[in-house]
Amino acid sequence: MVTKEDPLFIHKFLGLISLCNFVYRYYLLLSYGQMMLSSPIDIALITCHGALSASSLIFHIPKKRHASMPMIYPEFRLHSIAFGLRSVACCFIDYYGNEYKLYYKMGACLGTMAIADAITKAHAEPGDTTMRAMPFALSTTVNERNKITRFHSNSQIFATLLMLYNMETAFSPLFAIQIAAFLMTLVRKGLIKPNTWHILYSFALMINIFTSVTLKPSELITICISKYMFSYMRFQMEMNKYIGWLIIFGLICILNIGFIDKYDNGYYTRDVMTIYYLVQNIQIIDPLFFQHFIRSTFYKPICL
Repeated sequence: MVTKEDPLFIHKFLGLISLCNFVYRYYLLLSYGQMMLSSPIDIALITCHGALSASSLIFHIPKKRHASMPMIYPEFRLHSIAFGLRSVACCFIDYYGNEYKLYYKMGACLGTMAIADAITKAHAEPGDTTMRAMPFALSTTVNERNKITRFHSNSQIFATLLMLYNMETAFSPLFAIQIAAFLMTLVRKGLIKPNTWHILYSFALMINIFTSVTLKPSELITICISKYMFSYMRFQMEMNKYIGWLIIFGLICILNIGFIDKYDNGYYTRDVMTIYYLVQNIQIIDPLFFQHFIRSTFYKPICL
C-alpha cells in the first residue's frame, strides 16, 4: 500500500520481512515442534519486528478513535508498539539472559503494563478501553460482543503468561499484535468490514496455542492455573491488576521448581491441557457465532 509518508518503503519492507518470518516460524513450529530461534540471524529478524512497530510512528493518523470502524488511532498505536516491544524484549532476555531471566521478563511485563496505563491516561477518553470498546458491525448482538471481548481479554492474559517461558512463546503473541494493526489499515482502505477484523484478529490470537508443543506439562498446568486465577481475581473480584499479577508471578516463581514434571514423562498431559484450552477459550466458535456474527461480515462469500 503506497503512501507519501513512507517514500523509502521502510515500513513496508520491514512488514514484508516480518510477515515472511511469521510464516517461516509457524511452519517450523508445526513441522518440527519449535521455531528454531537460536542464532544471531534470528535475533536480527526479531529486531526487524521491533523496528516495524516503531516505524509506524511515521504515519499520520486520526487523533480520535472511529466510532463505528476498528481503525488505528494514537492510543492503539502506542499500545501496539509497547506490547510488540514487550515480545521483542522477552525474546532478547531469553537469548542473552541467565538464571534470573524469569524475573527480568516479569519486570518487562509489569513495566509494559505501566507504560500502557500511562498511554491510556494521556490519550484515552473517559471510560474508554483499547480493546473492549473496539467497534463491531451494527448487526452484532450484545451477547456476541461480550463473548468476543471476553475472549480477547482472556487471550491477552494468556499472552502475558506466555512471555515468561521460552522464545517461541514470547515471540508468538507478536503476530496478533502486528497483524491487528495491518487489518485496521485494510478496514480504513475499505477492503474488509469491522467484524472481519474481529474474526481474523481472534484467529491470530488462537494460534498461540500451537506453542504448547514447546512447553513442559508442568508449565502448561501452571499457565492454566494462573490464567483462571487472574481472570477470577480481575473480572469477578475486580482486583487491581498489578496486585493480581504480583500474586500470579509469585505463584509461578514457587511452581517454577518443576516438581509437577516428575509425575509426567510424556506428552499425554500436554495434549490434555491443549484440548482443555481449546474447549474453554474458543467458545466463540459455536452455532450462534457462525449463524449471525459471520453473516454479512465479508463483502464477498469467496473471502470466507
